[in-house]
Amino acid sequence: MAMKNKLFFAFVTLALALSSCQKVSDWMEKQDTGDLQYDDIWKEENYVEGWLNNCFTGLFGPGWAFGGEPAWCLTDEGWSSYDASGTTSHRVYDGNFSTASWPGGRALYGGLLYLIRNINIFMHYIVIPDTPVKDEPSRQRMLADAYVLRAYYMFSLFKEYGPLYLYNEDGVDPEDGHPEYLRYTTELTDSYVNLRRVPAEDYIRWIIADCDRGLAIEELPWRCEQSNEAARMTRAIAWTLKATALMWLASPLFNDGKDYWEEAYQMNKTTLALLREHGFALHTKCTNTSVYGEGPGNAFRQYHTDGSLSWTSPTPSDTETIYAVGGSSGAYGNNYIGSRHTYCSACGTCPTQEMVDCYETIDGVPVLDLANPYADEYHLQPNFNPENTLYNDQHPYENRDPRFEECVMHHGTPYVWDKSYVMDISAEGRNYRSTLPTDIGQSRTGYYYCKTIPPNCTLNALTSGPGLRAYKMSELILNYAECALEAGHLEEAREAVNEIRDRVGMPALPASLATDKEKLRLRLYNERRVELAFEEVRYYDLRRRCRPDEEIPGIKYATGIDVTYAGDWSAATYTRVLIREEERHGYEAKCKLSPLPKGEVSNLKVITGVNFQNYGWE
Repeated sequence: MAMKNKLFFAFVTLALALSSCQKVSDWMEKQDTGDLQYDDIWKEENYVEGWLNNCFTGLFGPGWAFGGEPAWCLTDEGWSSYDASGTTSHRVYDGNFSTASWPGGRALYGGLLYLIRNINIFMHYIVIPDTPVKDEPSRQRMLADAYVLRAYYMFSLFKEYGPLYLYNEDGVDPEDGHPEYLRYTTELTDSYVNLRRVPAEDYIRWIIADCDRGLAIEELPWRCEQSNEAARMTRAIAWTLKATALMWLASPLFNDGKDYWEEAYQMNKTTLALLREHGFALHTKCTNTSVYGEGPGNAFRQYHTDGSLSWTSPTPSDTETIYAVGGSSGAYGNNYIGSRHTYCSACGTCPTQEMVDCYETIDGVPVLDLANPYADEYHLQPNFNPENTLYNDQHPYENRDPRFEECVMHHGTPYVWDKSYVMDISAEGRNYRSTLPTDIGQSRTGYYYCKTIPPNCTLNALTSGPGLRAYKMSELILNYAECALEAGHLEEAREAVNEIRDRVGMPALPASLATDKEKLRLRLYNERRVELAFEEVRYYDLRRRCRPDEEIPGIKYATGIDVTYAGDWSAATYTRVLIREEERHGYEAKCKLSPLPKGEVSNLKVITGVNFQNYGWE
């Protein structure tokens, strides 16, 4: 695919790697014949730009690193209907996985290290005055892109594998920003004999330093204002990376017993203030009520589904997105309402009863006792909150947080496909709950997913959404709230959570919570779970909040709902059911981090004598 002299374009995936710039591709084809030498790349402006352009091919959408299934199918949020023998989710659910078959981080390690290596090469040449570029501002902008993109990839690796290794060649000052580090071991030599994995703090400090190097360059803008530059880095991304990385360092999985919460709080507070100052804000006003209606959740739903909202513009209609990748943010068309419809074949991963239980009633009171939500390990005996007077377990979907209806389809949900329907989960209904592993078209849970499905998505009007929001204001606000809470700034944490709740008309958290850290933590965690549901955030939250030797809590068993009625729809009976009696694996302590590739670990051990593998993996 020819680039036609454009340095950056809106989105690329690893599947398109090395195909985005014709001139670089030409060199790759000619290098073996000697028609074009490697050094020639750094003598022509288009080749130089093309090299950096190809460094952006590590941007990927949801589910890419998990064998095509969303990471939330491995959490208490969802259960995959692709759970027949041999599928990604089935292997994990059955515990039939190994270092070679664990889905997390699939192909991420080698792919991103390769791109980081190429960024390092680019940095080496771009600072040489003779390297041709359009003009000096272009040189500086590309250098800033490289710094922040390298930090972005390093943090992506950190989330999957924990801290890796930093390596400086002899005579190279680590402070000059151009070390050879994170090398893939296809290039390892005896000079790497002292290579070691570094502490999490060292690794995170390097990410922050790279962001600061990019921020020191004036040409780095606060936001991209042209859609054909949507992949490029910005000041908003760099600041958000710094703030998010520090929150991860402060979390129990990585803090090594040290307290980084105050530092993380200060960084997140500063970042949030700066982004607000430069026009970033929650999307709080729906601009298309003909599609999204007049309900309190309309702006929330529009933000997650309306591909016409623009975040790359001098006057963006989407002020919430800090950085997005891709042109599709989830399942669309024939992959969400079950197979009993024309051209429908699958429903993917569906919400669990555990996730449904998280949505409060409209008076702002949790349905369950958040401190001890279930009386049994199978989650079939809910501990209902005695303070909640609106919830009725035989009319369970009435009076719920507006985000529930905008994210989850349930028994009684109206929808349109080839004609109007009402969702019927009963055994005789069109959307029945199936327990057959080969029945990929029906939910295992009695619920279906719709958070990123536009309400006007029908058989004759299939739609796609705005893409995966890698960084956005709602998550940043909740990050800030968590850091404020843990650092002891409870009122600030409460106010931040209330800002999120206010968008959908949910009551503010009680002022009394500002004096009770444990209760406020429970409410904050639940709010984060609801606001960021089905976005692969909880997959990482469950892990970073554990100590290294702890199992991942709450995911061994998952439940759904069975619905029965005899003629009278309003008198339906709702019964909680265990999706399967055997425990669901993926909770093991080692599953908090993905394993490094076996070949990589073997190469490193031969050279260094050290086992680089993550805890619990071979």
